Amino acid sequence: MPTSTASSNPSPETSSSGTSLRTWIISAAVIIGLLVLTALFVDVEAMWQVIRGTHPLLVLAGIFFLLLGIALIDVRWWYLLGRPRAWRRLVHATHISYLVPILTPIPNYVSRVVLTPAATPVSLPQATTGMVVERMIAQIMRIATLILAISLGVQSEMSMASMARSVGLSLLVLGGYLLAIRYVDALTRGVARGLLKLRVSQAWRDKITGMLQDALSIDVGMKELILALLMTVVMWTFFFLFHFLVMLAMPLGLDAHAQVTIALGALALTPPSAPAMLGIYQISQIGPNLILRLGEFEDLLPYSLMLYFLQLLVWLLLTLWGVRVLKMRLSDIFRINRSFKTEG
Repeated sequence: MPTSTASSNPSPETSSSGTSLRTWIISAAVIIGLLVLTALFVDVEAMWQVIRGTHPLLVLAGIFFLLLGIALIDVRWWYLLGRPRAWRRLVHATHISYLVPILTPIPNYVSRVVLTPAATPVSLPQATTGMVVERMIAQIMRIATLILAISLGVQSEMSMASMARSVGLSLLVLGGYLLAIRYVDALTRGVARGLLKLRVSQAWRDKITGMLQDALSIDVGMKELILALLMTVVMWTFFFLFHFLVMLAMPLGLDAHAQVTIALGALALTPPSAPAMLGIYQISQIGPNLILRLGEFEDLLPYSLMLYFLQLLVWLLLTLWGVRVLKMRLSDIFRINRSFKTEG
């Protein structure tokens, strides 16, 4: 008699639920860990005084630049999707997708790819292609910004010359990525020849060159890519001003060099265009900044909490506006995401 394989092969829904549960557990463990570190190494009363002493006008100015950056997210996404006519619905669907990863383990790119076709005439393949380009640009910006932060951080002081050198290095990284994308086939052949000279096995050569092709091959023209990258540079400039003004608003007693370095490091590690859950957001920002010695824990923790809750407030308000315009319920958002993950 044939035996059933149902118990041995978990369904996609079970696998998806397991992944979400693990993310919830990790987030809770990180929050507990941060609370323990705070109790051991941070004067909680002093941290509360720092948060209470934050200058509201500077925070409002930071939120203004955050909103400008979000507006550019909307424009870039509209552009990458081929400029569809359903502009208003597209904007609101985009805003809604950013709240999902703050409240749940569902990544933003999944939410956006799912919600965009659900609310607009854009097809799922269109949204997927646009997201591939956007994620590649995001990785380029993260690397360039982190290099800029580290370059400034290792210097004893900040000056126009040091800023020019650091910015120039970041621009070289951006230019190098564009050249690699433009000449990906020639680059892949060159890497294959180099691996052959190093006597790397055929299997590993194929694997490495395949990964290189996957990372740099995109279904978009160079003109469109450069324009999307330029929009992203302006967007990240607005996001940096948000990070910097919030840092400036907090009475942390840091000099300008430290403020700029920490703000750049936070931007590279946790940009507003890649939100995350409470706990995950803090450890993603604080941990690498501590390792790179871009700041101290007692300064990074209140700063990270302030950035997180300001972004949560902005995305929540934009989402509530969006669900009202699109005539959706908050429960619909998570139902659509769950059904996509189950089918996928």
